[in-house]
Amino acid sequence: MEPLIINEYLTAIKLDEENQLLFAYDIKDKIVDEQSEGILSEVNEVMYHKISSYFHIKPEDFGVRIG
Repeated sequence: MEPLIINEYLTAIKLDEENQLLFAYDIKDKIVDEQSEGILSEVNEVMYHKISSYFHIKPEDFGVRIG
Protein backbone atom coordinates (compact mmCIF):
# COMPACT_ATOMS: atom_id res chain seq x y z
CA MET A 1 0.00 0.00 0.00
CA GLU A 2 1.18 3.49 -0.80
CA PRO A 3 2.21 5.66 2.15
CA LEU A 4 -0.13 8.29 3.52
CA ILE A 5 1.29 11.73 2.74
CA ILE A 6 0.30 14.45 5.20
CA ASN A 7 1.58 17.59 3.49
CA GLU A 8 0.69 20.04 6.26
CA TYR A 9 3.08 18.17 8.58
CA LEU A 10 5.66 17.24 5.90
CA THR A 11 5.22 13.62 6.95
CA ALA A 12 4.66 10.29 5.23
CA ILE A 13 3.18 7.35 7.12
CA LYS A 14 3.75 3.73 6.14
CA LEU A 15 1.84 0.77 7.52
CA ASP A 16 3.66 -2.44 8.50
CA GLU A 17 0.78 -4.86 9.01
CA GLU A 18 3.04 -7.84 9.64
CA ASN A 19 4.70 -6.22 12.66
CA GLN A 20 1.67 -4.08 13.64
CA LEU A 21 3.63 -0.82 13.40
CA LEU A 22 3.29 2.55 11.73
CA PHE A 23 6.43 4.30 10.51
CA ALA A 24 6.82 8.03 9.98
CA TYR A 25 9.16 9.70 7.50
CA ASP A 26 10.04 13.33 6.83
CA ILE A 27 9.23 14.80 3.46
CA LYS A 28 11.92 17.06 1.98
CA ASP A 29 11.41 18.80 -1.35
CA LYS A 30 8.33 16.61 -1.98
CA ILE A 31 10.43 13.43 -1.60
CA VAL A 32 10.06 10.91 1.25
CA ASP A 33 13.34 10.82 3.20
CA GLU A 34 13.79 7.08 3.88
CA GLN A 35 16.71 7.89 6.24
CA SER A 36 14.35 9.65 8.63
CA GLU A 37 12.36 6.51 9.49
CA GLY A 38 10.91 6.37 12.97
CA ILE A 39 8.25 4.30 14.70
CA LEU A 40 5.15 6.40 15.14
CA SER A 41 3.77 6.34 18.68
CA GLU A 42 2.03 9.68 19.26
CA VAL A 43 0.05 11.96 16.95
CA ASN A 44 -2.41 14.82 17.17
CA GLU A 45 -6.14 14.32 16.49
CA VAL A 46 -5.93 15.42 12.86
CA MET A 47 -3.19 12.91 12.04
CA TYR A 48 -4.95 10.18 14.05
CA HIS A 49 -8.13 10.53 11.99
CA LYS A 50 -6.24 10.73 8.69
CA ILE A 51 -4.33 7.53 9.53
CA SER A 52 -7.49 5.78 10.65
CA SER A 53 -9.47 6.62 7.52
CA TYR A 54 -6.63 6.09 5.02
CA PHE A 55 -5.48 2.68 6.29
CA HIS A 56 -8.89 1.59 7.69
CA ILE A 57 -7.32 0.70 11.05
CA LYS A 58 -7.49 1.71 14.69
CA PRO A 59 -4.13 3.42 15.20
CA GLU A 60 -4.03 2.34 18.85
CA ASP A 61 -3.87 -1.27 17.63
CA PHE A 62 -0.55 -0.26 16.05
CA GLY A 63 0.86 1.45 19.15
CA VAL A 64 -0.21 5.00 18.22
CA ARG A 65 -2.02 7.26 20.64
CA ILE A 66 -3.27 10.84 20.62
CA GLY A 67 -0.94 13.06 22.60
